[in-house]
Amino acid sequence: MEKITDLNIYKMLSDELRLKILKMLSVKNMAVGEIVEKTGIDQPLISHKLKELRENGLTVSYRSGKNIIYSLASDSLKEVISVVEAAGSKIDYVCNCVECKEND
Repeated sequence: MEKITDLNIYKMLSDELRLKILKMLSVKNMAVGEIVEKTGIDQPLISHKLKELRENGLTVSYRSGKNIIYSLASDSLKEVISVVEAAGSKIDYVCNCVECKEND
């Protein structure tokens, strides 16, 4: 497992599906099938995203019977995800590109 670095965290948060999975895991540990059910995304893609998260040190997994259960690798990641969610809800994006200014 790689050491969690700022770059790893930013890279993993930059993908919408990985971020969604991390948000779900910040609430509770989940089996792959449960994540598939809640997201409505095909299992192979979910498994691929979970593998990326695990290889970059953001999640850990363990086997429970036939299921593989995923959780956040660190409680401090819950804080990071919470801050990201809070920032996203407070930032009003205003585009200042030429095209948008012409349409005002």
